Amino acid sequence: MLTDIFSNPRMFFQSVSKEEPSLKKPALIILVMAVVSSISGYMMGELSGKMLAGLMEGIETITAMSAAVSTLIGTLFIWVVAAVILFGIQKVMQGTGTLKRVMEICGYGMIPLLFATIITVILTAYYIPQADISPITTSDPEEISIAAMSMMQDPALHEFTIISTIITIIFLIWVANLWAIGVESCCGLPAKKALIVAGLPVVIYIAYTLSSLLLFTGAAA
Repeated sequence: MLTDIFSNPRMFFQSVSKEEPSLKKPALIILVMAVVSSISGYMMGELSGKMLAGLMEGIETITAMSAAVSTLIGTLFIWVVAAVILFGIQKVMQGTGTLKRVMEICGYGMIPLLFATIITVILTAYYIPQADISPITTSDPEEISIAAMSMMQDPALHEFTIISTIITIIFLIWVANLWAIGVESCCGLPAKKALIVAGLPVVIYIAYTLSSLLLFTGAAA
């Protein structure tokens, strides 16, 4: 059962390894996560639209819908990219997993990010109404860029960015653990190599995220 991934992930992935690779359930998990993520994308896009409201009538709806669709597609794309990276690393480590099998492992392992996404939606709904955004009336790209930077330095959005980033990192550590167990169970690799396969991309991403956060908070200060 899918719930075994929470109580006994090793037994879950060992069970998966005994069956032919299937992307139906992993794809459904990622699709649900993408839809939930698009809600946050919509709210953030709507906020950006308020900043640009002085330029064109109805731009709030356009930016909101564009952000929602981009977030949805981006989430699906991240799954594919993450799976390809994991597949490549496990091949270098002499793993036996096929791309389809690794995509399956990757999809199941990203379940924690679904919870992170739900929390982010709640945080977005809480912080967005607090943001104080002034519409701009000029179409000058430089002025728009300055206004966008000013928007992200809004105290409410600044706090939201920090909290949501920390939450994402916490759940990514859980994801890395599930990926490591999945790679070990399904790709014929020992625990240490499986940990490298799963941990390396996550560590690099976390390092990049933290550095970006430090730059952002530094700029905001």
